[in-house]
Amino acid sequence: MVNCIFKKTDNGYTCPNCGVTKQKKTRRNCGLKKGIGDTISNVTKAIGVKPCGGCNKRRAKLNKLKPTPAYKNARLIYTSELIANAVRLCEQIPVYVDGICGIPRSGMLPASVIATHLHLPLFSFNGGYVRSVGKGTRLNDTTASNILFVDDTTMMGNTLKRLEGLVGMTASVYVNPHSPRKPDIYAEELEPPHLLEWNLFNSGYLTNMAFDFDGVLCHDQPPEDWGTVTARPRYLPRKEPITIITGRLERDRLVSEAWLKDHKVKYNQLIMFDGTEAERSRPQAVSKYKAEAFEATGKDWFVESCQQQAQEIAEFTGAWVICTENGRVY
Repeated sequence: MVNCIFKKTDNGYTCPNCGVTKQKKTRRNCGLKKGIGDTISNVTKAIGVKPCGGCNKRRAKLNKLKPTPAYKNARLIYTSELIANAVRLCEQIPVYVDGICGIPRSGMLPASVIATHLHLPLFSFNGGYVRSVGKGTRLNDTTASNILFVDDTTMMGNTLKRLEGLVGMTASVYVNPHSPRKPDIYAEELEPPHLLEWNLFNSGYLTNMAFDFDGVLCHDQPPEDWGTVTARPRYLPRKEPITIITGRLERDRLVSEAWLKDHKVKYNQLIMFDGTEAERSRPQAVSKYKAEAFEATGKDWFVESCQQQAQEIAEFTGAWVICTENGRVY
């Protein structure tokens, strides 16, 4: 998911996001922490102290007071931002570049935008070869001798390593400032974790993530429409079965399962509110139910559409909660 970012300290190399210290910088899956509140919570849990509601509130406040770089900078990057930054990246591209090559799959998004914006032929890098994907009717030539290889993000530079030996410049829209390899040009530095709207829902995060239903898998709609109006799809995870925790009532299970089947969304758990509409409408009822159900899964990330519920679930559980409504991580 996210690798540790080691920085030199008196004791060796320390990751500011999880606190681990090593004598040598080696690749390690980072146990991300939000801040000092998480550090204190981990210590108290280790000595057998069970956190209460007040403990969780203090934990959230301390995390905000002294956050790790990962938590401080975490946000969901929307596809619209990627497109806007790809256009901005065009300002840095030298005039001698005569072809744009996208790195499949996510790199094809900014590459196609850049190629269209600069009226240049578009290529794709497949199987170690640069292949033309067409020029439309406005361009006469599909050959290029000065190619720019484009990707959406550079995290640790593994894709750049694959491109070594090829003739051409490299570019990414977003770059991890701590990456040992960086492209020739890029639009913006972005601290990890890289939470990207266009690939988050089919990424390595899925195994450690649970999802809200309405507002995430599909667009929000009134509860009275669930059985009569087909919800419009929003984000459809397809890589592997997912865990869903929804505020929909248990009575709506069949229609919910039918929608998931129709949209080819596989799931290992579909957890629904086991109560009445009156019980669900009580203050914080849905947030508390989702928080309890989420904690039972043992996962670290939750994707929630409602801003208020996202804040409350994060406070109740200490989990990383991504809000699709505003892009914030709570």
